Amino acid sequence: MPLHNDATAPKWDESHLRKLPQYFKELEYLFADCSITDDTQKKEYASQYISYDMAETWLGLPEFGNNIVISNNTLQPYTYQEWKAVVLRLYPGADASACYNLGNLKQLVNQTFNTGLVTLGRFSDYYQDFQCIARWLLTNGKLYHNEECHLFQQGIPTLLWSKIICHLKITLPDHHPEDPYNVNQVFEGAKWVLKGMDTSMTKTSNGTSGTSSSSPIVNAPALLLPMTKWETLELATTTAIVSALEHLEALLTSSNAQPRQQFANSTCHFCGETGHTMVQGTCMKLEQMIQQGKIHCNTEGKIILPSGAMIPNYFGK
Repeated sequence: MPLHNDATAPKWDESHLRKLPQYFKELEYLFADCSITDDTQKKEYASQYISYDMAETWLGLPEFGNNIVISNNTLQPYTYQEWKAVVLRLYPGADASACYNLGNLKQLVNQTFNTGLVTLGRFSDYYQDFQCIARWLLTNGKLYHNEECHLFQQGIPTLLWSKIICHLKITLPDHHPEDPYNVNQVFEGAKWVLKGMDTSMTKTSNGTSGTSSSSPIVNAPALLLPMTKWETLELATTTAIVSALEHLEALLTSSNAQPRQQFANSTCHFCGETGHTMVQGTCMKLEQMIQQGKIHCNTEGKIILPSGAMIPNYFGK
């Protein structure tokens, strides 16, 4: 067996409780390679590669020493497996039957949505972390498939999700609209949308995502994804249309206001009211009667009756 500080010795970081079963598994591989079968030796070696304080706790367990239990009226020493089971019970987070819960998955989803997914590297980290927890929950009957799909999508920022869904509608035209896209389909869509983005995202020691020093991203959550050529063209077209409509509205407003200002003190020879004349578009009563067919405007621009006769008291002036 390797010494305590040997590079090949099994290690366990006490801050990662879920790795404790893996520590024992590595130990048992070494026991098999070194032909160690004695339970007491196994307990001693298992306590050799951890911190002094932790070893003191493990060695102080009743199941470590020469205590005995009564089984079928026969005195038997505690076995290595019995001692290991007691050790694992000391750390609730190390219990394989409670490795993850739904809260862990929802926490990952919320954190990812709040921090953003600005690069393919960060999206890959999210995909891997999500799969690690979701696979365990699915295997242990704590998560349904559709629930998994919906949760994964909830971690994707709205703008990015709209781009992914557009791509998936094109690549998967036969997908039923009531069925959610599965995690792998969404990941493939994200890889296409984020193609060419920085993939140098790496995980820090605390498990969060970070960038390499060669391509730092400042205030990553505030960054927006660059628009595609189609979106740029669509935005330019929309802007041009809005600008043209505003210009047209301004022209119509000024053209309607100008005659009223020009003839503010004039009297209309058709209706007799002041503030306008018979210039086309200024007398509302004149326009209304023309639309109703009660009068017409001839080729000379004069107002006449439907019969062609001049309007009484109208001399064409």
